[in-house]
Amino acid sequence: MKPNSTTQTNAVQNKTALSALEPRGTRIVLHNLLRWQLAAAYIPLESRSNSSQLSGTQRSTLRGRGIDFDEVRLYQAGDDVRSVDWRVTARTGKMHTKIFHEEKERPVLLVIDLRSGMYFGSRRCFKSVLAANAAALLAWAAVASGDRIGALLISDNGVMDIKPQRSRHTLLQLFRQIIALDEQHASNTPSSVSTPWQQAMQQLRVLVRPGTCVIMLSDFHDWNTQCQQALHPVVRHSQCFAIHIHDILEKQLPAIGLVNLRSGNQTIALDTQDTQRLAHYQQQRQHHYQTVAAAMRTLKIPLLALQTDAGIFSSLRQFFTAGKQAGATDER
Repeated sequence: MKPNSTTQTNAVQNKTALSALEPRGTRIVLHNLLRWQLAAAYIPLESRSNSSQLSGTQRSTLRGRGIDFDEVRLYQAGDDVRSVDWRVTARTGKMHTKIFHEEKERPVLLVIDLRSGMYFGSRRCFKSVLAANAAALLAWAAVASGDRIGALLISDNGVMDIKPQRSRHTLLQLFRQIIALDEQHASNTPSSVSTPWQQAMQQLRVLVRPGTCVIMLSDFHDWNTQCQQALHPVVRHSQCFAIHIHDILEKQLPAIGLVNLRSGNQTIALDTQDTQRLAHYQQQRQHHYQTVAAAMRTLKIPLLALQTDAGIFSSLRQFFTAGKQAGATDER
């Protein structure tokens, strides 16, 4: 059956509206973070799974105590005796059990990198802007799914945690803190010392609870084996995802002469017309992407590479509706 003109028109309008949400520029804007609520229903966080046995759920029927009463039925072998409805049992002369529905609220923890190295971009927006907007869409999606939302915010000055809660107030608190860190970076000279990603992973290991959905958004510029070791206990009991944010110029520099490159707290001068040095730089970047991808495969963490000119909505929707493990096929 061919779609009618009305369906086609609505599809075009929806696509246009979602395109308007895509971030642009060098600064994180609160209004833009709030607007992602319009697309939240299309990002099914609960449908994507990795190797973790604790995927988190929404609503389940339990034989026993819970939150919402559902029905009374005849007692069956194995039922919890604490759930026996003695009034109905006395009235009917047959043992009956109360059935409850329990809400299992899954904590969703966003690990957002807002260190100096994320304040770079050559296309539509900075990596920091992309990370913040992608996090906003995921946060709204978590709230729409009935999950509790929290975050670890990593800046040059340290790691800040927001405990997972099921409330829009927590969501607004997260957004305001992201804006505050962005404003702090804009008004200050970039720090010569940055918080290591390893420190954030160690704090994550302490804070995360079994069954938590952890989504990391970073360029992972200082990823190392210690980070992988710190993350290993987390993936054993939680559902983890990694979103590797990067810019095209970090992979392929044009031959434009002398340029200053900053990675975290290190700045180097590179003559892009020096073919030997340029090839060495690009080999280093390629090795970095491959190292991160290999680590995520080892940890069995689905990985999405997100470039600064990519569409956030389409990329995240495809990623979280994928039925298979995410490899690093686009990390080349």
